[in-house]
Amino acid sequence: MNTRIKQASIDLMSRDHFQDVNRLDKILGKQESATLSNVVPPNPFVGNPSKLIPGECVALIGINPRLDINRKGFQEFEINIPRRCQAKYARTGKLSAFDPWFEKLHNYYHSDAYYGRYFTKLGNHIGRAWFTSPIEGEPAHVNARKVLSNHVLKLDAVPYYSETDNMAPEHVSAAMRNDPAMLSHHNLIESLIEECKPRHLQVNGKNTAGEMIKTVFGEQGSFEIIGEGNSSIEAGWAKIGNHELPILIHGFTNSPNGPQSPVAFQSCVDSFEMWKH
Repeated sequence: MNTRIKQASIDLMSRDHFQDVNRLDKILGKQESATLSNVVPPNPFVGNPSKLIPGECVALIGINPRLDINRKGFQEFEINIPRRCQAKYARTGKLSAFDPWFEKLHNYYHSDAYYGRYFTKLGNHIGRAWFTSPIEGEPAHVNARKVLSNHVLKLDAVPYYSETDNMAPEHVSAAMRNDPAMLSHHNLIESLIEECKPRHLQVNGKNTAGEMIKTVFGEQGSFEIIGEGNSSIEAGWAKIGNHELPILIHGFTNSPNGPQSPVAFQSCVDSFEMWKH
């Protein structure tokens, strides 16, 4: 894996996430609490950057990882493996302590850690639009996992877990500029985008994630709303590190206000591609 990405990831992974989450929970919330969980270490990214082809891959950013303690494998993959790595690093000081955590991130789409409720619909939407469509009769997750593994870098606006989004977009944007944990996350986003050079950044969610991208990375005056209803998008340009790329912001695909169906998502894609040209 790229040395810069690895170091930026470890800078975030090795932090005291209990302290970070307790602080950010008060800072990021719409009210007194953002309902973030300090039980789970941060999720830096998902996928294997070294497999992605610069200029051809897609970066996908969501709000934040979903806390789902009762989901099969969640305790082992999202809590036990990261915390064992943190403990070993604290004990030995060796960067290799994080290898099992990186393995989990890199192999995510083909492992039991895979969260199909979120990823399968998105993976097939992205596949139909730019890569490969599902084969008739095959399980929905098969093509999605392949597309995501080969072509998609997944990030979040906030790398810490919660059951619901109770974050204020303006607080998230401000924290990305001045909170030490979120500055570490900001640096990781820059390193991933600069090294992977995605063809575009797709934002799943117009509020928390969309506003953060526009405020922190967006080029002022470049964003415009295109289309109507659930198929409307916001498109614009951003410079992340030294990589300039177009941004596609659409409603959350698992929400009635988002492009849930293949037809609705393709309408978003068509509007975006026309806007780019």
